[in-house]
Amino acid sequence: MSSAQSVSYPLGGTNIERDRLLNQANQYEPTASWLLDQIGVQAGWRAVDIGCGPIGILDLLSRRVGPSGEVIGLEREQRFVAMANAEIGRRGLGNVRMVQADALNTGLEKETFDLAHERLVLINVSAREAFLAEMLSLLRPGGILALEDVDNISWICQPAHPSWDVLLDTFHKVFHAGGGDGFVGRRLPVLLHVLGMQNVQTKITVETPSVGDYRRTHLLSLIDSIRDKVVANGVLSAADLDRHRESLARHLEDPTTLVIDKLLVQCWGEKPR
Repeated sequence: MSSAQSVSYPLGGTNIERDRLLNQANQYEPTASWLLDQIGVQAGWRAVDIGCGPIGILDLLSRRVGPSGEVIGLEREQRFVAMANAEIGRRGLGNVRMVQADALNTGLEKETFDLAHERLVLINVSAREAFLAEMLSLLRPGGILALEDVDNISWICQPAHPSWDVLLDTFHKVFHAGGGDGFVGRRLPVLLHVLGMQNVQTKITVETPSVGDYRRTHLLSLIDSIRDKVVANGVLSAADLDRHRESLARHLEDPTTLVIDKLLVQCWGEKPR
């Protein structure tokens, strides 16, 4: 596959990023389960989770489609495929298999899936319309396209802290330079309508994570994942990065500090029959 077609991942494929994604999957499990309940995923369905990383919602889909169904996890990077295969084996997900392919050209059989899902992939993709068109092509008529992405407009801490502002700005600079869009969530309904999807529905959730919740320190985890890029690109020196990280970590450990998380936008619709 050519680099022009490929969907790059701005946060990289380190072990730190793997652990962040596994923690993320745990925190998002209740909202993902709610979404699958609304969709009405049934035994025997064929589902694909595109850009699933080390687990995504493969385990949730596996339980719902049962032994008569099939779940495909798709990842472009071999490193993430290996991570996912390890998790699939560890959890005994016998109806799940991984495919290594580009999200813009999956190579999967067209119009054979009942559900195509992505979570926090569009936020990383610059060719969003092409990505969604490929997802749509995989669905049988009447199949469901489901998107879960965030919008950072709500992401703040209170009392405000200068290191939060510095690190969030640093993250956005590196992330957007890599083709990401931290504010794509608001566009999901329009993107599905443009695709011609029917019965489009949307739910927006925002959390206020307390001390001990992974989402409370998510900004620190993201900064850790892109640390090498931040320093190499001269966005912040290693010393400044460490200083701001330490200062913000102390602020977030204070239980009187309020964190308002990113908006989680869930949007789904039906392919015309």
